[in-house]
Amino acid sequence: MTLRGLSRSPLLWILVAAAGLRLAGLFWGLPASDGWDDDGFAPRNFLTALALTWKAGSYFTYPPLHALLLAVPSLPVAGWALAHAPSLSQHNVITALIQPGPATYFAVVARLASLVMSLGIIACVAEMARLVAGPRAALFAAAAAVLNMALTYYGQVSNLDVPYLFWAMLSLLALMRAIALHEPRRLWHAALLAGAAVATKDQAYALFLLGAPLGLALWFATDAWPRQKARPVLMTLLWATLVALALLLLVDGAVTNPSGFLRRLAFLAGPASSDYAQYSPGARGWRALLGDMAAYYMRGYGAMAVGLAMLGLAMHGARRKGAVWTAGLVPALAALSFTLCFNFAALRSDDRFLLPQGVLACVYIGIACEMLVFAAQPWLRMGARAVLAMAALLALHQTMAVEAAMLLDPRYDAERWLVAQARPGDRIEVYDRNWLLPRFPPQVRVIRVGPGEPARRGPLPGVTEVGEAFSAPREPRFILVSSVWTRRYRAPAVPLAPGQVYSRLEQSDFRNWDARSYFSRLAGGELDYRLAHVARYEGWWPAVHIHDSLDESIAIYERRS
Repeated sequence: MTLRGLSRSPLLWILVAAAGLRLAGLFWGLPASDGWDDDGFAPRNFLTALALTWKAGSYFTYPPLHALLLAVPSLPVAGWALAHAPSLSQHNVITALIQPGPATYFAVVARLASLVMSLGIIACVAEMARLVAGPRAALFAAAAAVLNMALTYYGQVSNLDVPYLFWAMLSLLALMRAIALHEPRRLWHAALLAGAAVATKDQAYALFLLGAPLGLALWFATDAWPRQKARPVLMTLLWATLVALALLLLVDGAVTNPSGFLRRLAFLAGPASSDYAQYSPGARGWRALLGDMAAYYMRGYGAMAVGLAMLGLAMHGARRKGAVWTAGLVPALAALSFTLCFNFAALRSDDRFLLPQGVLACVYIGIACEMLVFAAQPWLRMGARAVLAMAALLALHQTMAVEAAMLLDPRYDAERWLVAQARPGDRIEVYDRNWLLPRFPPQVRVIRVGPGEPARRGPLPGVTEVGEAFSAPREPRFILVSSVWTRRYRAPAVPLAPGQVYSRLEQSDFRNWDARSYFSRLAGGELDYRLAHVARYEGWWPAVHIHDSLDESIAIYERRS
């Protein structure tokens, strides 16, 4: 396609609009030594993953594929930083790499990667819809994906949720093409890309564990062609699966570091899952989880999106059975598989853990919109266009609220207030994790306090780490506390619904009596501190709370005497 022809492509301009909705996050909270995205993979975690994955007996929480991809463009800056380090001791290497200059570069590279991959996800959604319902459905499906609020957020931060979903969507698209076009060689693409998804973030397995076998079984059941070519199709599938599995084990370190690999699997199956579970095991917990999933998807304009997705799935299901019919059910089967194999297993319903289902549903939203907007009945056609236009505007409003939350982040307000109020040499006491903290003026002394070993915290240049009880006597001029941090020590007054539980980590925080008493007395004015300022989001756009990273307020206390 020529450049002129490409510029006339509606999908291209949909992708350009999606990219524009992701620009606010590229330099959100930067320059800095760490990012403001909770559980972000950069600027630090990808380096740790590279260091630990193949170190004998060690392991990192996540697989290393994305770390390897980020390491390529990061290598020149990392080399420059190490060349200026006093020595190659572990302390000096870490200190050199977490300076604001290199760290900012690493963070921007990772966020750009997420941006590009999120655009790839939208393009995959469009191609899935085009494959089974035509080019007009493809454009509506792409537009629906652009207006997905969670995809907008994760498409501009360094978390692994968009990278693994990018590879997974490519894999599912390859599977759909193999089925719809009768091209079993594409099963190689599907298997290798599925391996890449799992090598990026382990939870990707849940999209394929039931989804791929069910899709292939339906293909054989409803289409005579694969039954006639059963031997070459099954042999292709077998060899592709074995090769993909071998490559996955190699990249994951199972071959070069088997003890570390087994320790990582034990961690993922144990504390990484059970310590965060929000629901009780069994039918009661699953019912509560499904109820919260429904409430999440139905929130605000989401009711329209849910209705359209269900309508589109029903419309596709009513079509004549065959290869294209089966291919069109692959997204639904993958969404079902993820719900059963991950959500029901991990017992969690965080935004990022509901992202795959929301993205895959856009395929069916596109099918429904195409039918309604181009319906034969004039009254249905005109009414649908008016209603869908209003729904799209509401969705755009909510999506742009993510950008507003980043541009008007309360941490910026806290920074401005400290610059205006803090004097050289003032001590500021903090307790929070790196991502919750604003950047501090260079003339102040920052002390981070908390029980436990300070060496286990993520180091920040200029921050002195102190390991002692929160209530131990100290006299800083200012104390900064984020709402996320204090909330963890306050048991909510509203009782949980049947099937919901407090996670083990939440229960542990509730039992931290020193923390509960200290932060309660601080907020109640019982200590020698007054509430001097509250940095909170104030804007026309609705507040957005995703992954404890957006629109969370910060209280600043000042010593009275």
